[in-house]
Amino acid sequence: MADFTEKHQGLVNMLKILVGVIVIVIIVNALGIFKSAAVTVKIEDEVFTITYEDETVVQFSKEEIQSAELVTTFTMGDAVESISEKKYTVGTWENEDWGQYTLCIRQSVESYIVLTTTDGAVCVFNYESADSTEAMCSALLAW
Repeated sequence: MADFTEKHQGLVNMLKILVGVIVIVIIVNALGIFKSAAVTVKIEDEVFTITYEDETVVQFSKEEIQSAELVTTFTMGDAVESISEKKYTVGTWENEDWGQYTLCIRQSVESYIVLTTTDGAVCVFNYESADSTEAMCSALLAW
């Protein structure tokens, strides 16, 4: 066995490195270090839902939605309770225009839908791109 390892030391070292990399990948996946957050926007039957990390952020019935407006800027105001990570900012915010409102935005997209309900609640959100955000706004208005 000693002759084999001496003759093939480069192969043995490469196998050790490969095993080390596999162990690191398994640990990283188990800990979820590189897990990417996900926002889902759905219009199904009579319900509009936004989820973040598999938890419902907002949910409105078709009858509750008063208006949906596409904007490119707005004043975020102050965070009341929010999560801000690499891709998304989600939570409750407060500004002078709407008071407390729900925010669920992809930070790289500079197009937003301001959704207002019949009871005065406001939700500002966007989607994967400016084009898909505009398409979502059109779908909400047509819904």
